[in-house]
Amino acid sequence: MLDTLTKLTKDYIAETDDLIAHRRPGEGLFGMPDSAKNSPCHMEYYHKMEAAVRELAGEKPDAETAETLVRFLLTAEDKFPCSKICIWTLTALQQLSLPLIPHLAPETKKDLAVWYGKKVPRLQRLPIQQQIYKELKK
Repeated sequence: MLDTLTKLTKDYIAETDDLIAHRRPGEGLFGMPDSAKNSPCHMEYYHKMEAAVRELAGEKPDAETAETLVRFLLTAEDKFPCSKICIWTLTALQQLSLPLIPHLAPETKKDLAVWYGKKVPRLQRLPIQQQIYKELKK
């Protein structure tokens, strides 16, 4: 199941690495445009992941499928070492876990809430991460 998501993520990281390797000298310095940061590949990857997660989850995912997908989405930035350019996109993937969280088993939600609370300390959470944490604690 996770093969598709893993392949999409590895391909995305390879593409961003290639963009970084082919930057022109001085690109991104002193506020100059940066083709690697401004590439449409970041949003394309996000939309591909969104479609893949939706397809894998189906209409109403079972607790096991939901857990597998949520764990992948919440840990993608840790599992896939990448440049600073793509780390924010991997962090943004966490948002895709929100519709899946209600389908988790209560014990799984509790365990994930404890783990996520330690992984992303309260004062360092982005608004979406705070929302994810609240959903896990429900």
